[in-house]
Amino acid sequence: MQAFMVIGAALVNFILGGVWYYVFQKHWLDANHLGKSVVKGGDPKPYLIAFIGSLWTSYGLFVICKHIQPKGSLETLSIAIGLWFFIHVGLGAKHYAFSKIKFKGFLIDYVLDLIGIIIMTFMVSVYY
Repeated sequence: MQAFMVIGAALVNFILGGVWYYVFQKHWLDANHLGKSVVKGGDPKPYLIAFIGSLWTSYGLFVICKHIQPKGSLETLSIAIGLWFFIHVGLGAKHYAFSKIKFKGFLIDYVLDLIGIIIMTFMVSVYY
């Protein structure tokens, strides 16, 4: 059953990403100095990599929650936001600092990740 929650959380995050980038596509392309031709719908590799990344993150969140065993929603939310802010944003900020991507691009990417991490953390921690 836990494997289904990990896979389900990864699927939810993957779908969220698809909807998110559909809504913010123009702003994201502009922030990354890319043209619309860069996003090719026929190439399955980026989608496969995105799903594997979601699965990897979901499993990692499961392992963390298994060891911490959060007590209640506030603690689960604190774990999700803490991991996002102190690790994900902390490590990712340097990539944006050197790549000259607009701050808007950073926000589009990292707000999505915050929402995804929160949702996945709640989904994989339901047993604890």
